[in-house]
This record gives sequence, C-alpha cells and structure tokens, in this order.
Amino acid sequence: MAFTIEQEQALLALLNEKKLTLSELPLAAELAEDDLMLIRQGVLDKSVNNDVLKKYFTPPASSLVESGIVKLSNAINSDDEFIAATSKAVKSAHNLALNASQSVAEQALSKSANLSDVADKEEVLKNLGLLEFAGKMIGDGSGQIPDMSFFTGMLTGTTGWFKIPISGFGSLICQFGLTPIGATRAVTFPIPFPSAVLGVIHFDHGFNSTVGGSTWGTGNRTRFGFTGYCNTPSEGGSYLAWGI
Repeated sequence: MAFTIEQEQALLALLNEKKLTLSELPLAAELAEDDLMLIRQGVLDKSVNNDVLKKYFTPPASSLVESGIVKLSNAINSDDEFIAATSKAVKSAHNLALNASQSVAEQALSKSANLSDVADKEEVLKNLGLLEFAGKMIGDGSGQIPDMSFFTGMLTGTTGWFKIPISGFGSLICQFGLTPIGATRAVTFPIPFPSAVLGVIHFDHGFNSTVGGSTWGTGNRTRFGFTGYCNTPSEGGSYLAWGI
C-alpha cells in the first residue's frame, strides 16, 4: 500500500501531534515496504496494517461544523444538510428559476401597454364590478353614457337655462326668468329652442296680499319667447319654459 507524498505528510503530522509512531498504534500489522518516506522517518515498521492506517488517515464525513468527506448529489429538491450539490444540480435549479422568471415576465402586464395586453378583459371588468359599463360610448343615445358636456347651462341673476340629456330624444331644455310688470308682457327666452317650445308656465313672483291673488297666462309661444298675461298689471311674475 503506497502513499503519495501528501498523504505521508498528513499522516506524519497526525502522528507528531499524538507523539506516536505508527508502530505504537493499536492493531499493528504488516505494511508494504514501498512506503519509503515513513520508513526513513522512523515512524513506520512492518507491524502496521492497512486498516490501521485507514482508521487514522481517512477523514470523517463532513458536516456543518466539521470538514471532511463530502457526498455529492444531483438532486435539486433535497434538504439534506450532509450532501453537497453538484454543478449539474446547481445548473438544473438555475434553469428552472430562469424559466419561471421568463414565464412570469411573459404573463406580466406592461405599463406602456395601458392594459391592452390583458388576456381576458371581460373577466377583469367583471371582477371590478364594471362589466355592465364596458363598451359603452359617451353620448346621449340609447345605451350610451352622457358626460358633463351634455349637462350645459347658464345662469345670469334670476334668468337662465339648462339642458338635460334624454336617451333617444336628445336634450330637454328648460328656461326660466322674470316677466316685466303690465297686463301684457313680451318675454324673450335666454336662448331660442332649437326645435320647439313644449310648454310655458307663468306665475306670481311675489304674492300681493292687497290684491288677493292674480290670474296668470301665456300666449303667442314660439321658439324665441312668449306673451305673458296678468290681470294685475303692477304685479311681477316668473316663468318656466321647456322645449327641445
């Protein structure tokens, strides 16, 4: 049983630490004569066998606190703390992690895409509770949703108008203001009705208790205005008109 120079030096160091020669180790038996260096050092004789040398020279198994012989494994799912991973195991784990990372990147949403890369848009809208509004356009038609641009209007003092969008109809326009005093009162609307005036109400703006109430009416209704009537010429009035 021949030793390399390094093996012989390691064994010599062990013996020197214990202050022993191989001949003094237990279970001594024959040893090959070609271990010349140990023989020259005077620490080896023919009474030492291979098992004794193996007992004192073979390193222990490695652990978390002690160096030694390491058992290798290609497994990538082991939690054994006494087995070391091979390069193959490391590469396999790396490839799995890389593939998983690429898969996540492929499925992730891109900020620059502005949600155009969502695979199932309908399901997303459903989860957000917005499915019933999905696909609806801005407008005042059937199935459309009006925005604030459809709710226009104007108010100047006590006179003004506003539009209300009505599906399938367009906009209903309401106008209001004061009428001048007099038995017959010519009133011009703040804006002309685009198509027609549908109705006008002429009523008391401030009840005159000395008169005991007045009679109010309208006539000559057009898209541009109307004529107001009151049997109490001195009493001011108000009106509300609506049309399309």
